[in-house]
Amino acid sequence: MIIFANVLLDKQIISADTFTALLIMAVASTMLTVPVVTPLLKKMGAAGLRTGK
Repeated sequence: MIIFANVLLDKQIISADTFTALLIMAVASTMLTVPVVTPLLKKMGAAGLRTGK
């Protein structure tokens, strides 16, 4: 996502403000992945499979 946004910025398809917004969204979604997915995996029982139980 960040590389794609960087290419768009280099080609002047998006503005610097739009690039900043896309960058923040990419970083935020990456940071939120583990806290959001971990409870879902525990509900599905995948966490038990991963530990070998």
